[in-house]
Amino acid sequence: MFTITTGDSRLLLNEYPTQTFHACITDPPYGMKMAAWDRTVPPVELWQEVYRTLRPGAFCLAFCSPQLYHRLAVNIEDAGFLVKDQIMWMTTTKMPKYNLLKPAHEPIVVAQKPLDGTVAHNFEVWGCGSIKTVSTRIPWDKKPPTGWVANGASRRTFGAAGKTTGTQKEFGTVDANPNGRYPSNIIGEVQTEHQKYFYAPRATRKEKGPNNQHPTVKPISLMSYLIDIYSPAGTTVLDPFCGSGTTGVAALQSGRSFVGFDIDPTYSAVATSRCTAVSKDSLFPSV
Repeated sequence: MFTITTGDSRLLLNEYPTQTFHACITDPPYGMKMAAWDRTVPPVELWQEVYRTLRPGAFCLAFCSPQLYHRLAVNIEDAGFLVKDQIMWMTTTKMPKYNLLKPAHEPIVVAQKPLDGTVAHNFEVWGCGSIKTVSTRIPWDKKPPTGWVANGASRRTFGAAGKTTGTQKEFGTVDANPNGRYPSNIIGEVQTEHQKYFYAPRATRKEKGPNNQHPTVKPISLMSYLIDIYSPAGTTVLDPFCGSGTTGVAALQSGRSFVGFDIDPTYSAVATSRCTAVSKDSLFPSV
């Protein structure tokens, strides 16, 4: 199920009751003055509305530019969120800017609305508040790597199911979990040589769909990865700057509902078209 509305996010969020959404994953204006809608990072007042409509313990992820990351993070923090982490998305398809190094990453603010009690209690009552790291392991490209441990150190060994079978006191190799590594806050640490620094490439023309001229379309694989970690299945994801709808596409494909806003009617129309196409082939019909 999805809803996409054209308009100012601050005004549209006023129509939603408190503690509605289970996560906010968004790619807001970067304040780089690329277009009329990109003159500044979203103010504290916008993030206060996001905070109000998120459930306790819900995560809020927001992409930003390296130059103005600090301003966005402070605005989100001043709205009441706890800044928990920074994810670095490694990507090198951009061209160098004047008097700057070639851009190779985009930072993502990872914030969380304070928990209602313990993580377990919060999840039981509100259906969110914890991240998923076991089933989102990054698979090894070939065989699990090995490394050396010092003489007398513990060596973990793994069975076929990836569970620890014991430790050995010896000088030798330490085996990695065959199910892959835990997700890290650098998205780009994969195993193939030609992809060593790039987990998710830029969105392809086919992936964007027809008539999609949005300048900052994110790859569906990247958004699906973030949604899978930070929002439980069957919940509702908010994107107050949904652009051409990639977050919505990823949410629907991942078994979540989606609510998105964009101030540009052209982009919101593209987002609606893309999400409708996904809904026709899923168990989550559009509304």
